[in-house]
Parts: sequence; C-alpha cells; structure tokens
Amino acid sequence: MRFSASLSALLLTGCIGASGQVTPQGADESTVVLAVPLDRPYSFVSPQAKDNPRLAAAGAFLRGQVVSVQDGQTFTAIINERTETVHLIGLDAPPLGRVPWGGQARDVLKALIAGRSVRLETEATLRDGEQGILAYVYAGDLFVNLEMVRQGMAQLSKTVPPTSHDKIFRAAEEQARKEGLGVWGPDYPPDDATIDTPK
Repeated sequence: MRFSASLSALLLTGCIGASGQVTPQGADESTVVLAVPLDRPYSFVSPQAKDNPRLAAAGAFLRGQVVSVQDGQTFTAIINERTETVHLIGLDAPPLGRVPWGGQARDVLKALIAGRSVRLETEATLRDGEQGILAYVYAGDLFVNLEMVRQGMAQLSKTVPPTSHDKIFRAAEEQARKEGLGVWGPDYPPDDATIDTPK
C-alpha cells in the first residue's frame, strides 16, 4: 500500500508541473498554469476534464506546430495530430480588409511564429463560438500576444472579458498608443470606417 502511494506520487510529479517554472518573456508570473513538462509530449486536455480537476481549474497547456497564419490574430497549428484553428486571446488585430494594417499585422505574426513549435496556454474557456482554440501563445521565450500589442499590431479586445494577462496587455497598449505605433498611428481609420473585402 505504501509502495503504491509512493509510486502514484512519483508518477504525478513526473507528469504534471507548474508553468511558473518556465517564465516566458513578458509573462505574468503571478499566474500559475499546470502543464506537462516540456520534455514530454503534450496531451490535449479539456478544461472540463472530470478526471483532473486541478488541471481543469487552471486551464490546459498545449504544444502545437504552426502550419499557416491567416491574419494578425489567427493561425492554424497541428496539435496532437489534429489540425486546429488558434486565436490569440484577449486582443483584436485589424482585419485584412483594413489596408495596409491588416496585412501588416498578419506579416508580423507570421514573422513571429510561422513554421515554429509553440506553447499554448488557455483560460477556462477553451474554444470560441467558431470552435477555434483561444490561447496565449509562446514562441520560445517570446509571449506572442503581448508582442503583437507592443508593436501596435493589435489592441485589447472590446468584446472578450478581462483575461489573466490584462494588466501587462494594458501597459503595452498604452505605450504603443503613446508612440503612435500601428493601429495607434494618425492614419488608422475609425472602427466604423468601410473596409475592403480581402481578395
């Protein structure tokens, strides 16, 4: 009995760790997300998983291989041999029809993640209404969501509830606004302006 309990504890500590041990650039260290260690294959774990309430409460942490980038906040990745659409959570990038800003945002996101292996951290809500995965994305040590806001290639979403990284997102957005970067530049059209249909 004692051996079984010890073995169970050993297996648990070997399979689940805290992402607080890995501190990507710009990440809010006050948020601790349970994760499979980086040297082991990631498993797609739903936040509703009844067999692991601790992981369910913290959200899932996934590994994906980026295969294409659709716009400044959306890309396609292979996760556990499944093709998934991923949306950067907590922000809005200009649509492609908003020329040239939409294309610029897409190109910046491409430069950050195209062809790379990325880590995906989720909130309690795993998917949006279109069944895409909502995620904070890390490419190596770079916090991609934050970098898009820093460069003025995206702004905080007006429709998504506050997220666990809102504080650093707001600080980055304020700095981009002061510097007039990207969507904060003087030539950026208002939200209600007519936009072109992407070809």
